[in-house]
Amino acid sequence: LRLQLVTAVAAVAGAACSLVAEGSGAAAVSGILPFTAGGFIYLGTVSVIPEILRNSGPCQALLQLLALLAGVAMMLLIAHY
Repeated sequence: LRLQLVTAVAAVAGAACSLVAEGSGAAAVSGILPFTAGGFIYLGTVSVIPEILRNSGPCQALLQLLALLAGVAMMLLIAHY
């Protein structure tokens, strides 16, 4: 219950920081975007990939890994444009 409270407080703090940084311009966005993308990539590589490899065959694992890499590529395209 305490950890869930910490998570909720962190989510509210993150939302408040993004609202404050909204008026700061491109400098704030260029710092927040890599941090957020890195969080998604970290979660994908640390928690999802071991689960994929444990519960599926080689072909299915390859397809899911390619889908994860496609998601990373989409984040790169969004960041570029």
